[in-house]
Amino acid sequence: MSKFSIKDILSGDVLSHGWFKQQYKVILLISGLIFLYIYSGYQSQRQQRVLSDLQKELQDVQLTQLTLNTELMNKSRQSSVARMLKEKGSTVKETNKPATRIQ
Repeated sequence: MSKFSIKDILSGDVLSHGWFKQQYKVILLISGLIFLYIYSGYQSQRQQRVLSDLQKELQDVQLTQLTLNTELMNKSRQSSVARMLKEKGSTVKETNKPATRIQ
């Protein structure tokens, strides 16, 4: 391989040399592989950002679900239901008898 001057590289004369003509397929293959490597790196970073965003959203939804379950449990307790009925002026009264199982 002969030495190339900067003038040859900048003018494009390096492309007409015999060595380059013999090796252009290998150079194209390596260039293509480099392009695929860079592209897959960007795709991987994008996937990681999407996954991170989805994990944050999942955590927010789980906390919301936990909060709503807690509120439901508090509102559905017998004492809370009785208090709400009393506040609304209902005449329904709590029973003193325990629940019985019908067989």
